[in-house]
Amino acid sequence: MSVALILVDVAWIVGSSVAVGATAPRWPAAWVSRDRFPVCRWPGESPQLYRRLGVSRFASRLPEGGASFGGRSKAAMGGSSVADLRQHLAEVRRAEWVHWWSIALSVVIVLFNPLWLTVAFVVAVALGNLPFLLVLRNNRLRIARAVEWRAAST
Repeated sequence: MSVALILVDVAWIVGSSVAVGATAPRWPAAWVSRDRFPVCRWPGESPQLYRRLGVSRFASRLPEGGASFGGRSKAAMGGSSVADLRQHLAEVRRAEWVHWWSIALSVVIVLFNPLWLTVAFVVAVALGNLPFLLVLRNNRLRIARAVEWRAAST
């Protein structure tokens, strides 16, 4: 195994992740207007689960890159109306898709790597994205519940 191969892997993973993040603000709104697999509620998933996992303890320590390429930051919601909440929910979905795509694109290195190295990189990328996914999934569930509650009360 050569250092050059590892450098190519790192370049691919970083480059493809940045490319996905850079294009995300320009994705059609319809792509993030509703939940669809894997950005959907999974069996047993609830805000209580994320509380037990301690997601809120590390959420504030994660960097927020949503505004880096012309998108919206998810650090603060733009308002509390149903429309504002729906827009923020779409941005949370968009961010979750970015992290899922980052993991999925890391698998491409199987084309030029030994299997063990591919597995090592994919596991590392998945673990690196996991904290972001946990925070985003928690926020998506909570915001979706707020949208339902607000829409039902109007």
